[in-house]
Amino acid sequence: MLYLLVVVFLCTYSAFASPVGAPSKRDNESADSTSITVAAWITQPIDHFGANNGTWKQQYLVNAEHYRPGGPIYILTPGESEVSPMYTEATHFVSLASQTNGLIVAIEHRFFGNSNPMPDLSGASLKYLTLENTLEDFAQFIRVAKSAPSSLFQVAIENNATVVFVGGSYGGALAAWMRAKYPDLVAAAWASSAPVFSYVDFYQLDQAMGRHLNARGCGGSFAQAVKELDDILLSNNSSAIDNVKSMFSINGATALDIVGGITTAITRTVNLPVMVNGDQMDNSICAFFENPVPPLTAYAMAVSAAMSGYNMPQTIRPHIDYARYRRDTSLSSEGDISVNQPYRSWYYISCTWFTDWQVAPPKSLNLIAYRSRLIDRNFWQGGCQSNFGPGVQSPTDVTSHNDVWFGMLKGASKIYYTVGELDPWRDATVAPESGTLLANTTESPIFVIGGATHTQDMQPDTIYDLESVTMAKQMGDTFIKQWLQ
Repeated sequence: MLYLLVVVFLCTYSAFASPVGAPSKRDNESADSTSITVAAWITQPIDHFGANNGTWKQQYLVNAEHYRPGGPIYILTPGESEVSPMYTEATHFVSLASQTNGLIVAIEHRFFGNSNPMPDLSGASLKYLTLENTLEDFAQFIRVAKSAPSSLFQVAIENNATVVFVGGSYGGALAAWMRAKYPDLVAAAWASSAPVFSYVDFYQLDQAMGRHLNARGCGGSFAQAVKELDDILLSNNSSAIDNVKSMFSINGATALDIVGGITTAITRTVNLPVMVNGDQMDNSICAFFENPVPPLTAYAMAVSAAMSGYNMPQTIRPHIDYARYRRDTSLSSEGDISVNQPYRSWYYISCTWFTDWQVAPPKSLNLIAYRSRLIDRNFWQGGCQSNFGPGVQSPTDVTSHNDVWFGMLKGASKIYYTVGELDPWRDATVAPESGTLLANTTESPIFVIGGATHTQDMQPDTIYDLESVTMAKQMGDTFIKQWLQ
């Protein structure tokens, strides 16, 4: 998905007595001294469905630079990251807002950033982190925006303004679900690289990464290096294991933590955009395999580059702290449950919603693996119950999840779906490698962006955009404008 490395600050929780939708005293604070974005807060129920009557403050940002009376409201969410002016000032939707006199709003997802409904991230608190509650947060914001916009915005917004939900990756999935679930509130949606179809074992991501590596000419050597590392770590040969630890600048880590950190660092690079001046897969991975060195040495060099800026071994898992949230059984729901842990919240979502555990393909399929076979379903879901309590079902019922949430999209209109041809998350979208999971119609068109990776059409417009990316953006603009009418 579109992961952003963020610093999340501790937010003190308290029960607010103000009515739902009323602005807090922190409303209308500027996001920073030079930003055109304004930060504000809305009061939300902890549970929209009655299990907890308390309230909390949800943060949102507003960019009204291009708004003119009668213009639409574009809403997006960072999803699993904290909200920042990047989302209101540095996406393609700023261009779309300028064309349509639109207002841009970025709303922080519950249990991420400063938007914490509960004082901690225990299993008892995170039970309110449901997809239903998440979508209802956004729906409640829209209801207030339509009925009492002056309570949310500094600028004068007309009542019952048209709302378009937009976003990329997990945020794109939320955009699609908002249009499907609340068609009376959301007039249209743009869902970029949206993973809306889930798998327990998502080996397809590994295969998509392999296709990209092979397209750049280093897939075979890369897969060989991955297999060699697995063989060494499983060999019980202490000398060989110490040698690869030295090669990868790792000390004091378990075999699982080694391959977990390495796999995560490398996987992040395949989301990098492909531009007219180059495919960043070349510089980040394949360039190392062009050197006259053994594949495992080249692999170590690529990993070192991917982890640049991180201090190993403490941050050998730079993206997700596997040892704390996946493997360490001493960390139970009574362990470290402080709110400043975005990946604990994301892990809970994975454990309870859609899993999509990133694994190598099963050996029975006779497919080449581009990630360690040591990382299996048990590695990922092994800590679900120890972290969040026995109430977490294991394995997650992905079939029921798809029946409800993917099933909801089958009858939804006015959703523009995009996905990059080389997107590693492509098989979780409506347009996997094998075709499309939904009908491609003018009411919900699907566009596969040739040569692109993850959420490239969501990025700001530049002279380095691929022609296919520019076309995807132009098509999306056209559809949204039509649907606004």
